[in-house]
Amino acid sequence: MSQDLSKIRRYELKYTVTEEKAAAIIQYIKGFCALDAHVPAGETGYIVNNLYFDTPELRFYHDTKFRRLTRYKPRARYYGENIGAFIWPELKFRNASVIWKIRHRLPVNLWPTLFHPQYSERTVSEVKNRLDTFEEVVHWHGAHPMMHVRYFREPFVTQIEEYGRITFDRSLAYRMAGGSLDLCCNASEMIYYDDAVTTVHNESPVLLEIKVERMVPFWVVDLIRRFELVQRPFSKYCYGIDNHMNMTVSPDMRHSIF
Repeated sequence: MSQDLSKIRRYELKYTVTEEKAAAIIQYIKGFCALDAHVPAGETGYIVNNLYFDTPELRFYHDTKFRRLTRYKPRARYYGENIGAFIWPELKFRNASVIWKIRHRLPVNLWPTLFHPQYSERTVSEVKNRLDTFEEVVHWHGAHPMMHVRYFREPFVTQIEEYGRITFDRSLAYRMAGGSLDLCCNASEMIYYDDAVTTVHNESPVLLEIKVERMVPFWVVDLIRRFELVQRPFSKYCYGIDNHMNMTVSPDMRHSIF
């Protein structure tokens, strides 16, 4: 899981599909894609954990929810059921459909030290013009851990292009972090939110993401046409926040729950 994607500038397309269509797509792409090498032997995928940070007024949630053209999202990622030796603090930028990331691998024992940084070398005016790292965004926006999202990912990589990924995400679940930097959680704490009712589908959908480094290549265009895929915005973080608000807060109080 140590692949460094921090310098990849990519285009990201999202779709929700049925299990039947997901199975057909997987069968089709096996002609030019292979299972990601980071998948453990004998498995079809791996668990992804994202700890999302946000401001008290949910700035990053609202930027995503209302599709602000240029936005970013601070989060920390690790892989597997339980936290391992490393975590990946990450700042994910988006400008329209173009995505890029700045992230690094950090020994998990150093995780708490990120929140006691020294910013004396950069003035307030400098960082307001450009925030370059996860640590800077968290510090200057006063962000704190808001939500832990977990899901199972079945990832494939193209053997045609230098970079191309097709991922299938299932079993989306979350827990509210409540400002805690704790990365560990019990499975019983997680609330699943990819059911048919929450996602407005006839059945629980599979979240399909296609990620390529340049403009959409021919094999992606063919895939989209062949399976009649229609793009649909789907933010795991926003869906989690929405679900939490729908379950716990009356409509007239949702603006102030955090």
